[in-house]
Amino acid sequence: MKSKLRGFTLIETMIVLSIIGLIIPVMFSLFFINLRSQTKVLILQEVKRNGDNSLNTIESLSKQFGVSFHQASPPLRTNEVCVTTGSNYSAGNIYILDESGDWFSFYLDNGRIASESGTTGVTYLTNDKVVVSSFSLTCDRPISVSPPIMSISFTVSQVGTPGRQEEEASLNYQTKIKLRSY
Repeated sequence: MKSKLRGFTLIETMIVLSIIGLIIPVMFSLFFINLRSQTKVLILQEVKRNGDNSLNTIESLSKQFGVSFHQASPPLRTNEVCVTTGSNYSAGNIYILDESGDWFSFYLDNGRIASESGTTGVTYLTNDKVVVSSFSLTCDRPISVSPPIMSISFTVSQVGTPGRQEEEASLNYQTKIKLRSY
């Protein structure tokens, strides 16, 4: 009579255990790689959203409503900058006069871009999850028949210093805009 053995041989058990021993670490490493890349995407998305929003707001408000640049508040004819050909201004805040005689300005306040208006007060264009550095607004007027040009540049980074490459994000923004000529 033949005896029927129930169960697995030692070789079969060792092969199955070694395959499981190889597959489980690979699965965990793929899971953690996916988790890290998702963290990087979320951080980069937050930085980009804040930078794009700030740049678009500064650009659209200045283009739509800006009439002239000034170096002090309230904007007067005596403190207007970038009026003559070849003139430029980069010494500090730029106040922009709008067509109704009100002013607005953009500046860096504790790592956040602030928009201030004579009528509405201060509004922050970036949130507290990012920090802005190297914020610069300058103006120049290359030719007299053209309105002044405002240069905008800043860097948006995530708050804090995580130290891990996949958790760091920083984007540079730079553009030039012309005021409308009236």
